[in-house]
Amino acid sequence: MKGGVLLNVGVYDFIWLGIALAFLIADTFIGFVFFPIYISAFVVFILDLFINNIALEVGIFIVLAVGIFLIFKPKIKRFLQNMPRIENKSFVSVGDEFFVEEVSEDGYFGKIKKDGIFYNITCSQKLEKGDKVKVIKVDGLKIFVEKSEK
Repeated sequence: MKGGVLLNVGVYDFIWLGIALAFLIADTFIGFVFFPIYISAFVVFILDLFINNIALEVGIFIVLAVGIFLIFKPKIKRFLQNMPRIENKSFVSVGDEFFVEEVSEDGYFGKIKKDGIFYNITCSQKLEKGDKVKVIKVDGLKIFVEKSEK
């Protein structure tokens, strides 16, 4: 091949690209956390087109990932500390009354709706859609109700 570059495309190219894409996609849901991994995998993917030594590629990947992580560690730590906390709590209080929106097949579980948000409920009595219920206990996202008079 005159004046051109010979690329060695192999199975490892697709593995490195797969790793890079998988962690990039995961990072879009989690946040700016996995970037040392997908950046390193993408760099090794490019290098793998020219070199064909898996031991060298793994070594480069590890050195790059650890190096990028150490360089950006303070920023990653600050980012993780500033992430909003997700609390497992409902905005339903004991004593609130609702109408049952949905009921399970057995009738002891259902859903209520408050401010456009559906909450799962548990009742010791059989429920039907439209029943009026009163909240008797809230434990995180578990809401226990009893039927109340219509």
